[in-house]
Amino acid sequence: MSGFSFHKGERITSRRILSSLFTQGKIIHSHPYRILYKVSLGGNYPASVAFSVPKRLFKRAVDRNLLKRRTREAYRLNKPYFYSHLHTLGCQVQLVILYQHNSIMDFQAMQDALRRGIEKLLQEIPRIH
Repeated sequence: MSGFSFHKGERITSRRILSSLFTQGKIIHSHPYRILYKVSLGGNYPASVAFSVPKRLFKRAVDRNLLKRRTREAYRLNKPYFYSHLHTLGCQVQLVILYQHNSIMDFQAMQDALRRGIEKLLQEIPRIH
Protein backbone atom coordinates (compact mmCIF):
# COMPACT_ATOMS: atom_id res chain seq x y z
CA MET A 1 0.00 0.00 0.00
CA SER A 2 1.57 3.28 -1.06
CA GLY A 3 1.36 6.22 1.32
CA PHE A 4 -0.44 8.64 -0.97
CA SER A 5 -3.11 6.34 -2.38
CA PHE A 6 -6.77 6.70 -1.42
CA HIS A 7 -8.56 3.35 -1.51
CA LYS A 8 -12.28 2.71 -1.55
CA GLY A 9 -12.07 1.10 1.88
CA GLU A 10 -10.97 4.44 3.33
CA ARG A 11 -14.22 6.13 2.27
CA ILE A 12 -17.38 6.21 4.33
CA THR A 13 -20.31 5.08 2.21
CA SER A 14 -22.71 3.82 4.86
CA ARG A 15 -25.66 6.10 5.64
CA ARG A 16 -25.79 4.65 9.15
CA ILE A 17 -22.19 5.66 9.87
CA LEU A 18 -22.69 9.10 8.31
CA SER A 19 -25.82 9.81 10.33
CA SER A 20 -24.10 8.70 13.56
CA LEU A 21 -21.22 11.07 12.79
CA PHE A 22 -23.62 13.98 12.27
CA THR A 23 -25.55 13.22 15.48
CA GLN A 24 -22.82 11.97 17.84
CA GLY A 25 -19.58 13.24 16.30
CA LYS A 26 -17.40 15.93 17.79
CA ILE A 27 -16.57 19.05 15.76
CA ILE A 28 -13.33 20.83 14.91
CA HIS A 29 -13.30 24.10 12.94
CA SER A 30 -10.46 25.04 10.64
CA HIS A 31 -11.69 27.70 8.25
CA PRO A 32 -13.04 26.87 5.61
CA TYR A 33 -13.56 23.35 6.98
CA ARG A 34 -15.71 21.86 9.68
CA ILE A 35 -14.48 18.38 10.59
CA LEU A 36 -16.83 15.96 12.33
CA TYR A 37 -15.03 13.02 13.87
CA LYS A 38 -15.56 10.00 16.03
CA VAL A 39 -12.98 7.57 17.39
CA SER A 40 -13.96 4.12 16.18
CA LEU A 41 -13.01 0.51 16.67
CA GLY A 42 -12.18 -1.96 13.94
CA GLY A 43 -11.57 -1.36 10.29
CA ASN A 44 -8.72 -1.97 7.90
CA TYR A 45 -7.46 1.61 7.78
CA PRO A 46 -6.54 4.10 10.53
CA ALA A 47 -9.10 6.58 9.18
CA SER A 48 -12.23 6.48 7.07
CA VAL A 49 -13.49 9.71 5.58
CA ALA A 50 -16.33 11.35 3.66
CA PHE A 51 -16.32 14.76 1.98
CA SER A 52 -19.22 17.16 1.64
CA VAL A 53 -19.97 20.57 0.14
CA PRO A 54 -23.43 21.95 0.98
CA LYS A 55 -25.82 22.61 -1.86
CA ARG A 56 -27.14 25.72 -0.13
CA LEU A 57 -23.71 27.38 -0.55
CA PHE A 58 -22.95 26.15 -4.07
CA LYS A 59 -26.00 25.60 -6.27
CA ARG A 60 -24.01 24.37 -9.26
CA ALA A 61 -22.86 20.74 -9.08
CA VAL A 62 -19.73 21.67 -11.04
CA ASP A 63 -18.59 23.91 -8.18
CA ARG A 64 -19.43 21.35 -5.49
CA ASN A 65 -17.53 18.65 -7.37
CA LEU A 66 -14.51 20.91 -7.85
CA LEU A 67 -14.35 21.65 -4.12
CA LYS A 68 -14.76 17.97 -3.21
CA ARG A 69 -11.96 17.01 -5.63
CA ARG A 70 -9.64 19.65 -4.19
CA THR A 71 -10.45 18.62 -0.62
CA ARG A 72 -9.88 14.94 -1.43
CA GLU A 73 -6.53 15.76 -2.98
CA ALA A 74 -5.48 17.90 0.00
CA TYR A 75 -6.45 15.04 2.32
CA ARG A 76 -4.61 12.48 0.18
CA LEU A 77 -1.41 14.54 0.24
CA ASN A 78 -1.55 14.94 4.04
CA LYS A 79 -2.63 11.36 4.72
CA PRO A 80 0.83 9.84 5.46
CA TYR A 81 1.40 12.46 8.19
CA PHE A 82 -2.09 11.82 9.61
CA TYR A 83 -1.79 8.02 9.50
CA SER A 84 1.63 7.97 11.16
CA HIS A 85 0.27 9.96 14.10
CA LEU A 86 -2.86 7.82 14.34
CA HIS A 87 -0.65 4.73 14.37
CA THR A 88 1.42 6.08 17.28
CA LEU A 89 -1.80 6.96 19.15
CA GLY A 90 -3.15 3.47 18.42
CA CYS A 91 -6.64 4.49 17.38
CA GLN A 92 -8.91 4.69 14.36
CA VAL A 93 -11.05 7.64 13.34
CA GLN A 94 -14.12 8.29 11.20
CA LEU A 95 -14.27 11.76 9.63
CA VAL A 96 -16.62 13.93 7.63
CA ILE A 97 -14.90 16.96 6.13
CA LEU A 98 -17.36 19.75 5.28
CA TYR A 99 -16.41 22.76 3.18
CA GLN A 100 -18.12 25.77 4.81
CA HIS A 101 -16.93 28.84 2.88
CA ASN A 102 -19.19 30.69 0.43
CA SER A 103 -16.55 31.12 -2.30
CA ILE A 104 -14.06 28.85 -4.03
CA MET A 105 -10.61 29.09 -2.45
CA ASP A 106 -7.34 28.21 -4.16
CA PHE A 107 -5.90 24.76 -3.58
CA GLN A 108 -2.90 25.83 -1.47
CA ALA A 109 -5.11 27.68 1.03
CA MET A 110 -7.43 24.66 1.23
CA GLN A 111 -4.49 22.32 1.81
CA ASP A 112 -3.06 24.53 4.58
CA ALA A 113 -6.46 24.74 6.28
CA LEU A 114 -6.95 20.97 6.12
CA ARG A 115 -3.47 20.43 7.56
CA ARG A 116 -4.33 22.76 10.47
CA GLY A 117 -7.58 20.85 11.01
CA ILE A 118 -5.74 17.52 11.06
CA GLU A 119 -3.26 18.89 13.61
CA LYS A 120 -6.14 20.10 15.83
CA LEU A 121 -7.76 16.68 15.51
CA LEU A 122 -4.54 14.90 16.50
CA GLN A 123 -4.25 17.12 19.60
CA GLU A 124 -7.88 16.40 20.53
CA ILE A 125 -7.83 12.59 20.13
CA PRO A 126 -5.66 11.72 23.18
CA ARG A 127 -8.13 13.56 25.42
CA ILE A 128 -11.06 11.37 24.39
CA HIS A 129 -9.23 8.14 23.59
